[in-house]
Amino acid sequence: MLKQSLADAIDCFVLSIALRDSRKQVLESLPGYTDHHTMLVHISRLIADQNVAAESIGKYVNYLSKQINDTSKTDSDGIYEKMKLQWNRFFAFKVENITSFLPADYNADGLIAKSWDDISKLLPNAVKGIEVKAINSQTGDKLMYPEGGNQKYIAVGGNRLSRGFTLEGLTINYFLRDTNYYDALLQMGRWFGYRPGYIDACRLFIDFDTEEKYNYITAALTELEEQIENMEYQKKTPKEFELRIRKHPDVLKITRSAILKNANEVRFSFQNKVQQSTMFKIEKNSVEN
Repeated sequence: MLKQSLADAIDCFVLSIALRDSRKQVLESLPGYTDHHTMLVHISRLIADQNVAAESIGKYVNYLSKQINDTSKTDSDGIYEKMKLQWNRFFAFKVENITSFLPADYNADGLIAKSWDDISKLLPNAVKGIEVKAINSQTGDKLMYPEGGNQKYIAVGGNRLSRGFTLEGLTINYFLRDTNYYDALLQMGRWFGYRPGYIDACRLFIDFDTEEKYNYITAALTELEEQIENMEYQKKTPKEFELRIRKHPDVLKITRSAILKNANEVRFSFQNKVQQSTMFKIEKNSVEN
């Protein structure tokens, strides 16, 4: 039995394929275009768990395919009504308003707004040919992306999919894999990559604890980037400047102890230090503002 969140993610994968297919004529002309579609399911490092998950996902995909192809679009209790609810829940607003979420200089070519009517007629083809593969040493399954092909994969895996693995046309990531190392999370977190014309088709499913970990690591990285900029401004080398990386107060570790053997742990505080402004702009506009 699938978790509801995983079933939602698979529904989103089918909808994301339909969304990209609806823009295909435009997307084909964009650099970096691919007609491959991939969903990543990263829930456990244990091979047995991966294989069980892949089997359950395969059954759900077969169910979806049968329902989409056999059920009337006008059935108020049918699969099309369910998928319409999923479209409205996960995609409709973002697809309609995607440019408002992007920087002004972002290349929005291909990001054409689409409605449920545009998407619903493409669902039979979207769900067709989806392959579920458990990528581990026991199954020996591999993902093959032939040039000019149209592969649709739901890839279930662990270590083999966590580092340096390219998933063409990745749009949906269901990520519950737990680790307590900054570097491992950052490697696993390289999700979507270059996605011309379909940034609004991408969805990430993670739990609250994982989100909190990524929020903390993002803050630590932002601080490190600011230090590097300051070091460059002062024309110093890393040895002269002594870069610091914030430690997590609880479970997260920066990396393995062996890698940190030459690092020094220090406490850094602003206690007993005073920072204050010593110059003020007294122009009229500054004072009023």
